[in-house]
Amino acid sequence: MTTMTRLEVLDPTQEAIPQHAVLAPRPDTLDGKVLGLLSNSKRNASEMLQMVHDVLADRYEFARVVAMDKGNASKPCPKDIMQELADQCDVVITASGD
Repeated sequence: MTTMTRLEVLDPTQEAIPQHAVLAPRPDTLDGKVLGLLSNSKRNASEMLQMVHDVLADRYEFARVVAMDKGNASKPCPKDIMQELADQCDVVITASGD
């Protein structure tokens, strides 16, 4: 008796952004803005975000910086963290380390 194994092939490519999609508005400057930094908790993510912050801080004067860690790289960001960043920040940069 022969058993067959079923193999499912997934397509990892990303579809183009649909024409009806709306991108978030970008500020003209980061001066005076609250910058959010969200680490995914992988190794080196926080360090990379710190380097990005350092480069941006040479060009812009932030009102303040909110740095957070989502706590688990394998799960989506908790809604309370996303809400806190949305409420407090003008822009958010996230990073995935390794």
